[in-house]
Amino acid sequence: MACTIILADIDYNCTDLGIGGIVRLSLGNKTSFDSSSCVANSTTRAIDTAAVVAGVSDFTFNLKDGFSAFAEVKTVNADGTSSTVPTITVEFPKMDADKITDLNTIATPGAELVAFVETAAGTFHAIGLDYGLYASTVDLASGTGRAEKNRIQLTLTGEENGLSYSIANTADFNTIIG
Repeated sequence: MACTIILADIDYNCTDLGIGGIVRLSLGNKTSFDSSSCVANSTTRAIDTAAVVAGVSDFTFNLKDGFSAFAEVKTVNADGTSSTVPTITVEFPKMDADKITDLNTIATPGAELVAFVETAAGTFHAIGLDYGLYASTVDLASGTGRAEKNRIQLTLTGEENGLSYSIANTADFNTIIG
């Protein structure tokens, strides 16, 4: 059975240049988000009420020194089902004991994480609110010479009911991550 799709005024102008990468990533436990006073609207896929989420870890990135990316793919099937797979990939420069310990803790089987992302284009997203994200890979590499990086890469992935939840502005983002 077909349905009608109505798109509200979608405008594109010259100031809407897409700049790639993540400048800020904040991670927390899904249970902390669930017990917070944040209100996530599953119909509009937006955070309607921002509130502090306890225990959030905040990471910032220099886009010149590494890479960071957030992507999500929504697949709609002919049988009426759909799935959305979000993926966040970030790089931390220089392997050290503290990073290795923290990332080993994050990469615990069964852990359900939520991520709050600020993109370089100035958009804000909440990811993993439906079912949570998990650390699918933690990749450490020393590099083989002066031209290669000593780095750690973390990939978070999950499966959600729909695309990520929008966070309206910097103030709401900062409220959520405390």
